[in-house]
Amino acid sequence: MCNKSESIVNLAKALVAFNLEVKIIEKDASNPHFKNAYATLDTIVNEVRPILAKHGLVVMQFPGGDGEKYTLRTMLVHESGEWIESEPLTMKPVKNDPQGIGSCTTYARRYSLSAMLSLNTGEDDDGEQSSNAPAQPPAAPPRASNPPANTNTQSTSSGPAALISDAQIRYCHKIKSEKGIPEDDFRAMISAIPGRESIKELTSSEARVFINKLNSM
Repeated sequence: MCNKSESIVNLAKALVAFNLEVKIIEKDASNPHFKNAYATLDTIVNEVRPILAKHGLVVMQFPGGDGEKYTLRTMLVHESGEWIESEPLTMKPVKNDPQGIGSCTTYARRYSLSAMLSLNTGEDDDGEQSSNAPAQPPAAPPRASNPPANTNTQSTSSGPAALISDAQIRYCHKIKSEKGIPEDDFRAMISAIPGRESIKELTSSEARVFINKLNSM
């Protein structure tokens, strides 16, 4: 059970208002190991923080541990002073070094935040640093036999395919910048995808594959 203040009447009203306003969080990253997409912590925080503040809410997260296991408590606080605090989430990093602990922290913060606020981020399991369970890559949707080279509408036999999201576009350019990928190479990789000349023409599924290729460079 979670811990809470004596009353959470104001907090509950604010949380209801928040949930009526918050939208589905776009997936903007892909795990090359599990071959699936997920919403990063940065994207989730950027999406929810302004809406939380609008309704007098703030989330606080407190890391801890004993040197072997990592713990995280998440607290939702209302401007009235009312609060709710989760039970500690306990995890054991695969590697007990700064990189392993950092990965564990990000993973725990993202999942605790999503659970606390009941966010819709879609199904994902990007815990490569926290789990070694195998996963099957999602099947790619069927492509039309002759997709147009320059169009913002891609279709499949079962209906229109979702286009690349703004979050995915930003993430692609972020990887390109961090890895120092030349613009010409970046464009050539896009052109290598049949019928695509611009990153905005990719479907969401194609974007996930493209992100995997960028991460592997």
